[in-house]
Amino acid sequence: MKDFLMVGLGGFLGSIARYGVYIFTARFYPDKTYSGTLVVNLIGCLLIGLLSGGAIKLSNQTTLFLIAGLCGGFTTFSAFALDGLKLIREGLILQFVMYASVSMIGGLIVCLAGFYLTYKA
Repeated sequence: MKDFLMVGLGGFLGSIARYGVYIFTARFYPDKTYSGTLVVNLIGCLLIGLLSGGAIKLSNQTTLFLIAGLCGGFTTFSAFALDGLKLIREGLILQFVMYASVSMIGGLIVCLAGFYLTYKA
């Protein structure tokens, strides 16, 4: 149960941070709705890379709080990037290409499907 609370607390804080970045970037780029997402994704990828690089030894609960919770609440793109990096480091290049392709193209397709299933003309 404590593990769930650690992930939940980290996710709560990560989501608040994501919203803060969106608000901040909208001040500078009000006509670029994607700018907040881009900034969040890049920051999240840097953060999850720093946390998973091994230079800092983290306890299991700290890992759950920071990586699964905070980074996961901030951006799931960071988890996607970390999974991709793991595949590349293991030499599983074909699996990485498949994973990345299905994630991006499949994600767009199901997003489009969901949009049209609920779109009201």
